[in-house]
Amino acid sequence: MAGNIPKIREFPADDRYWRVDWFGAIERNPHVTSEPFVQIVISPFIQNKDIHSSSKKLASTHVTDYKDQCVIKIGVGQLPLISVGSIWLNGYCQTIKAGKQERFYNLLINDKTIRMVSGNHKEEDKNLIPYDGYRTGKGFMANLIAVERDNDPFGLLIPAMELIRFYYAVSTDMAHVIFSGDLKHQPRNILNPEKCGFLEEEDRCILHLRQHLSDEDGWVIGRILACDEAWQGATLPHDAMMRDSLNTKFSHPESGFPFSGFTNLKVRGKYIKAQDSNSKSGWRYLVLGIEHCSAPFPFENLTAGRDNDPTQSEGEDEISDADKATAFPAARHKTSDGKKSFQNTDEPDQAKTKEHIPLPTDRFGAIAGKKVDRPEKDQCRYISRLRNVPKEDESKNLGTGQGNLDGSEIARGHVDQTRTRRKALPASFETFKEAIELLNQTEGVQASLRPEEEVIEYIPLTKPANKKQWSYLDSSTRTRRHVIIADIYFHHRWYSLMEFELRKSDKCKVALISNSNGEYYSNHQINYLLIQLANEKGIWKNCSIFTEKAINIITMKHTWPSEAQFCKAINLKINYKSIS
Repeated sequence: MAGNIPKIREFPADDRYWRVDWFGAIERNPHVTSEPFVQIVISPFIQNKDIHSSSKKLASTHVTDYKDQCVIKIGVGQLPLISVGSIWLNGYCQTIKAGKQERFYNLLINDKTIRMVSGNHKEEDKNLIPYDGYRTGKGFMANLIAVERDNDPFGLLIPAMELIRFYYAVSTDMAHVIFSGDLKHQPRNILNPEKCGFLEEEDRCILHLRQHLSDEDGWVIGRILACDEAWQGATLPHDAMMRDSLNTKFSHPESGFPFSGFTNLKVRGKYIKAQDSNSKSGWRYLVLGIEHCSAPFPFENLTAGRDNDPTQSEGEDEISDADKATAFPAARHKTSDGKKSFQNTDEPDQAKTKEHIPLPTDRFGAIAGKKVDRPEKDQCRYISRLRNVPKEDESKNLGTGQGNLDGSEIARGHVDQTRTRRKALPASFETFKEAIELLNQTEGVQASLRPEEEVIEYIPLTKPANKKQWSYLDSSTRTRRHVIIADIYFHHRWYSLMEFELRKSDKCKVALISNSNGEYYSNHQINYLLIQLANEKGIWKNCSIFTEKAINIITMKHTWPSEAQFCKAINLKINYKSIS
């Protein structure tokens, strides 16, 4: 995650790594009545050095100490920052996550292929999630969505809360929309229904959103309003809360996919052994986090107006200055620098400056590269800018409650998803892949591409996501620089060959890295190196030292005329290094 993600105080500050094992129930927060709690089940690493392990191992039952497993409670507005498998140190989210990435293609989603079951569901009197496969926490019955795969009705298992987090609660505001039930029961808090509709000839959804909601929220809201499955999935969480509140103070949210039909999913999780006879292969996949979905939206284009959009029309529909001041109170915003912690014991003060925490995401493939249009001027009411800007009043900490005006020292923290555009890999990456395939055919050499994982897929951001920086291939569109890595094993030594996307003006090089012991570099160590590289704007020679041991970096210019020549250059470098 970006460096401006604030600390969450509820996580232990004991210099141990803690893994989020599972989501628990929703319960009311007696201190912040505008925002319920979501329970988070966490457990500490047995030993901190395991942070360097593979993502697959980090999801195992042997990494964390279940005797110290506990539950913390955070406001639902912070849900966009949390996923099962995320790892935390002293309240700060780490870049590496538990669970190996997997892609599932052509999954069919409909009423016959999905079902909702409790987390402690049993088939043939055996646990669906076996104790030795994954431990969600004793007594935690959070609902699961089971998706049929390979004729196994439980082939893919996804926490219902993860569906909510990924498809609906994409920002702090949307989390509040989902868990408040406003879209169903008080829609005017979200939009002006009379100005919303659909333009069939342009396949366009038209929304008139309240000022506090972002354009990215608009895509989710439009999908909910235009699709029956999305409406069901978005309104079920609050309906379940209301039903459960009659019987218990806890509620286990229910939800569903916002579409029907085929999709490709990129997820993070682990395979678990099936205990019953439904699975032919004997294995199922437990999803810890969803990262990308290709399913289409029910519209191709989106237009979103606002209450005080300066492009709105003049004339008889113009709103008076007095009405503007009443209807649209001055809102002050700034991007958080990450220095203020999230807390969950006090309501934020609405009069204080609201801080935004950008959260880069490209979760929905169907809207990649698309922009939200503004209404044409002659279709809108004209509203001029506000005249009075309140005096700056800095807060000491942040909260994600709705807030009040009681003079609290807490300001509203607000998590915003900031969609990033995925870009096709450049030709140099294809050359890189071909060279590695040729190298792997060389006697005595084992070479393969390292699988993509979030922690090493891009050059890390070194500034807030809305700031220009070298880590972006294009700062104007927030296009991230892809990284490609190959692992090479030769003469009992490990090497990592690394390249990143270049701008036309860049003159950076390919790097071959190793250390004096010939040990394999973990994704966590590679991520640390990439952070150094970003700070040095791609100059490999300035990234010479890890905190514990020296790193050897050999760079190569892009001068080879063919893949075979690139392969030969790599071979010469590893042979020279092994001899020296």
